[in-house]
Amino acid sequence: MKHKYFRTVLCSAAILFSFTPLTTLTVTKAESTDTAKPAAVSPATDPGMTVTPAKRFSKEGYVFKLARNAIVYPAVNDVINDTSKPFDKSWVKKMADKNIKFKITEFGTGRVELVAHIVDQSGKNQGWVNFFNGDLYNIYAKRKALQPLIKVELKVMDSQFEGKKPSLIQTKNEAKKLHGQNKKIANKSIKEIKDWFAYKGDLSYTQYPSLLVGK
Repeated sequence: MKHKYFRTVLCSAAILFSFTPLTTLTVTKAESTDTAKPAAVSPATDPGMTVTPAKRFSKEGYVFKLARNAIVYPAVNDVINDTSKPFDKSWVKKMADKNIKFKITEFGTGRVELVAHIVDQSGKNQGWVNFFNGDLYNIYAKRKALQPLIKVELKVMDSQFEGKKPSLIQTKNEAKKLHGQNKKIANKSIKEIKDWFAYKGDLSYTQYPSLLVGK
C-alpha cells in the first residue's frame, strides 16, 4: 500500500464487512451496477467475500499488467483461506515477462481485503489480485511523458485524505503539455479523479482512477 488514501478505502471496506467470519467460504454476488450496495446478508450466513461487477474498469479493456512479484489466487475466497495456495511464482513471472495484458472484471471485498478479478484476452489466464499493493498496474503509467502528471495526481489524492480541498489546476496544466494519445489519457484520468472526489456511495473503489492503479 503506497499512499494514504488507500487506507480510507480499505477501512471503509473493513467497517462494511466487519461482521464477516473468515472461516466462511460462500461468495455473494452484489448487484450489477457500480452504485449498487453490497447484497444484504444475515450475521449467521455472512459470505467470505462479496463480489461486485467492475463495470467501469471492464470498459477500460486490457490495459493492466502483473508485477513480477504479484500474488495471484485462482478463486476469490482463496484470498482469505489460509489453506489455499496462490499461483506459482513462475507463472506470475511468465505473465509479466510475456507482457500479458489483463482487464478487471470484478471486485471482491472482505473484512480487510480488496481484490480484483483479472482475465487476459484469451480467457485462459485469470485470477484474483490485491487491488492496492502494486500487484497490478496500468500499462500507460509506465510512459515517461505521463510521469509528471501522475506525480501531481497522487499529491492531489493525498491532499484530499488529509482533509484539504483538492485542486486540479496543476494536473490540468500538466495535461496541457501533452499531445496525442498521452493528452487523451491525461484528460480521462483527471475526469476520473473528479468522479472519485464526487462519489458518495459505498463502492468507492469502483471509481478509482485507472491510471493510478498500483501507484
